[in-house]
Amino acid sequence: MSASRRPILISVMQYEDELDANTLTVSDVIARAARFGVDGIEIRPQYWRERGRELPAARELLAQHGLLVTYATTTTLFSADPEDAARLRGEIDDARSLGAPQLRVFQGPAPDERDEAGWAAGRATVEYAAARGVTLALENYSGMPGGTIGESARTLDRLPGLAVNLDIANYARHGEDVLTAIGRFGERAVSAHVKDQESVAPWTSQPLGAGELHLPRIMAALEALPQRLIYCFEFRGEGDPDGRIERSLAYLRERLGRGVKGGGTAFAPPPPW
Repeated sequence: MSASRRPILISVMQYEDELDANTLTVSDVIARAARFGVDGIEIRPQYWRERGRELPAARELLAQHGLLVTYATTTTLFSADPEDAARLRGEIDDARSLGAPQLRVFQGPAPDERDEAGWAAGRATVEYAAARGVTLALENYSGMPGGTIGESARTLDRLPGLAVNLDIANYARHGEDVLTAIGRFGERAVSAHVKDQESVAPWTSQPLGAGELHLPRIMAALEALPQRLIYCFEFRGEGDPDGRIERSLAYLRERLGRGVKGGGTAFAPPPPW
C-alpha cells in the first residue's frame, strides 16, 4: 500500500455497549465493518468472550472480507505490576496471530532518569514486538500518567523503536494543542484516533463534525504527513453506533472528498481549509 493512502477503520469501541451486553460479538462487528465498506477494524482484547476460539475465527473473517486489523490494549508499557509485562507480551502475540501490524499501548508510570533497568525493560518489550512483526504505537492517554506531550516525548526519546498513535482529542484533556503534538510526533505516527468532542469537561467523544474540535486544521495537519497513516474512528456508539459511524464517513466524504472502498482511501493533497 502506497504512502499516499489513508485506510479508514472503525473500532469495536463504537459497539462497546453491545459487546458488554453480549448482544454482539467481535465477529459481528467485523461483519459490520465489511458492510460499511471501510478498510478495517480496531479490535481490543477485553471484548473477547472465548479468546482461544474467537481469535482464529476473527482472523479468518478478516481475511475473507479483505480487512485490515489493528489491536489496542489498555495494558501499559510501564507498570508496577510484574504480571503486566507478561500480559503485554501475550497481547503482542495475539496481535501477530490476528495479522495486526500494530498494537496501541499507553505509557503508564515511566521510569525515572536513573532507572536504567526500567528503561531496558521497555526497550525489550518494543524489540520483542518488532521481532514478532508488530509495531507498538504509543498513545497520549486521556488520563495520567502518560497523557502529556512532555511525557510522550521523554518516552519516545528513550525508546527509538516506539511508534505513535495520535489521539486527536486527548491532548485537549491536558490543556494541550493537538497541532503542536502532530508537529512534534507526526514523523513517528503510524495511526490516528479520529473523533470530535466537546471543548470542556467531561470531553465526551463525538462523531466527526458533532463536536467542537477544529477538525479542518487538525485533519489538514494529518493529511500533510507524508507517510501512510491509519485513521481509526474512536467514539462510543451512544445507542446509535451505525448512525454515528455513517455521520463520520459522511464528514470524510464531504470535507475531504474521499471514498472508503478499495483497501485504502486514496488521499489527494490537503484541501485549502
